Amino acid sequence: MISLWPTLSKTIEHVALARMIVFAPNCVLSVQFACRKGYSALDAVHLILEKVYKASNDKLYSSALFLDVQGAFDKVVQQSLAEIVTSNNFPPYLGDWVQSYLSDRSVRITDGVASEPFFIPIQVGIPQGSPLLRFLVNVYSSSLCHNHQRPCVDLMISYVDDYCLLAISVSWQRNAIPLTAAGHQLQLEANQGGMSFELSKNELFHFACGKDMPTADLPRVQFGEYYIPNNLEQRWVGVFFARTVQSTLHSKKHAAKAGTTLYKLALLFKKLKLAMASQLIKVTVIPALTFGLEIYTRNHINNREVVPINMRLKAAAKIVTQGWQKAELRAICAEAGLHAPYPLIKKCAILGAARLLDRLPTNPRHSLLPWNRPKAYNVKAGI
Repeated sequence: MISLWPTLSKTIEHVALARMIVFAPNCVLSVQFACRKGYSALDAVHLILEKVYKASNDKLYSSALFLDVQGAFDKVVQQSLAEIVTSNNFPPYLGDWVQSYLSDRSVRITDGVASEPFFIPIQVGIPQGSPLLRFLVNVYSSSLCHNHQRPCVDLMISYVDDYCLLAISVSWQRNAIPLTAAGHQLQLEANQGGMSFELSKNELFHFACGKDMPTADLPRVQFGEYYIPNNLEQRWVGVFFARTVQSTLHSKKHAAKAGTTLYKLALLFKKLKLAMASQLIKVTVIPALTFGLEIYTRNHINNREVVPINMRLKAAAKIVTQGWQKAELRAICAEAGLHAPYPLIKKCAILGAARLLDRLPTNPRHSLLPWNRPKAYNVKAGI
């Protein structure tokens, strides 16, 4: 459920968040990547892949158990959260503010047609439209990460309500044992804090080791009474990776998303000048196409990976700009009243893709974003 708040309320919450983040190191640990300055979900994935590649070079096998906290935002016990803030040496006025912010709240559900007649008091949960949401959930669940140096696994990290346990050993079969033990222990700790992991979203992924490719029949991990099978493709915090941990799957998935975004904006593009349409593409289509690709150019992956990424980006641009033959995109175009490629849209997409490809970093440490185009570049094209 998404809560809608007035602008003034959100402004106050942003101010409170800026003050609380200063004291985050008191309870938010280094393995928690959400709401920490200089850290992001991509950094969490990068840390995982760095360890996986190092293990592969040492001829060791890596396996990861991905866990998702069930209803993390709706199950935060307000009194417990206020006590955590107070006990971790946040200034008293911030503890009082959190207590006041979460108390005496009520909710009324509406679907745009009908509404409930009365407001119902709520004792648990954090409003999901709040700027404070991820930070407060991070603080509330920090107790799960206090024992992050678990003796049975090599890495434990989290991003808000998503957790990853990584085990490295001489075989995938052996990895299943510590992952089962660590998952069971983490579940017990979550239950003590009134949380639990959603069984349907828990996933197991065995990474390739050299030329050894994992198969679907590899050992499963037991989580309570449920057995988690091995996935051959994995998505975690928006990043896709297959058994080979190369950028092929990720670029294809995000290219398809970028293409869908482009054609859903078709009618709007028809009403815009080229320069304005190009700007819109830069903030909608291009981010969808490029998200997470910088992971595959960082130093933990061989520099030779940069060349395949260039080729895959060209393939992604082709999917975006020539996807009119795909049935699902034809349907989207028909709904928008476009039964043939609209030249302006296609031109904007091609120019945007060309600019993206031209900015591909040669240095693996250089991020694809933000855009740093010289002012004199392609001025006539409006990009």
